[in-house]
Amino acid sequence: MFALDALPQKPMRVFLHGLALGLASFRRLIALTSVLGFIGLIPAMFLAEKAGDSQISGEFMLQMLKQGHNAIAILALQFLILTISLYINTLVIYRIDGTVHDKQDHGDLLQALHKMPSLLLALLLVIVTLLVGYLISILLGMLFGAIAGVFLGHAAVVAVFVVCIVATLIYICIYIIFFQFAIVLDGKGAVEALNFSTSLVFRNWWRTFQVLLYLTFIIAGIAIMAVLPFAIITPHAHWLEAFTEMDTGRTLLIKGVLRLVATVIFAPFGAGILYVLYHDLKLRRVVRTTPTSAIQA
Repeated sequence: MFALDALPQKPMRVFLHGLALGLASFRRLIALTSVLGFIGLIPAMFLAEKAGDSQISGEFMLQMLKQGHNAIAILALQFLILTISLYINTLVIYRIDGTVHDKQDHGDLLQALHKMPSLLLALLLVIVTLLVGYLISILLGMLFGAIAGVFLGHAAVVAVFVVCIVATLIYICIYIIFFQFAIVLDGKGAVEALNFSTSLVFRNWWRTFQVLLYLTFIIAGIAIMAVLPFAIITPHAHWLEAFTEMDTGRTLLIKGVLRLVATVIFAPFGAGILYVLYHDLKLRRVVRTTPTSAIQA
């Protein structure tokens, strides 16, 4: 059994407690995260087979999509990957919850299956929300980019445009990131789960972002340390070429394998952090919605 805090905690405490939960759940999650990593490798395998050692440019993708069967295959493959990933992530949440409450894993396969209709509907709503947010971010990027361009030149237009899009999508994603936890752990419906996730993050957006930023820094730091020995012995020109050249089928497959390994290693800790953060935000919501007189009593 893994003891959670009974009171809201500071972001660093939430982060460290989430890491501890991920470590405690690692053995229960390793098979699931391996499947999740392999599923993420499938698109790279598909493109690698089509491209071989050729560069995967925009023109290559356009020519491939012009063939109707390729376009249908890609759409079907993406839908299948999203559906299976959603199911696996649901099992991950159940397994972490099992670690917290010292429950066995029996029956979670069927429980996860029962949650799929609500999860798929919620995912569709998330996609629509992100598309609307993307369109809004384009308008904002064009507006602020034009203003910046007047004072700072053409380069500022592109930079401000990109920043507006990225910042808007991150802002929206933070608000709706807990919809799956709300459906799986609290039995919410699709729309109710999105509203519940938003209400949890409301007034706690920066706190939530801060915890996730810690995880991002840790992963980036480990990645840098992993490639540092190769960077030392490899000429800088080769590194620049590696970052600027387009992927070939071979390099895309290599990167896909590296993402698979990263998913297997880091996904349990990421899931543990999200679980503890979800718990912390629910505690904060209770405190926020409880009348002062009741708290004093």
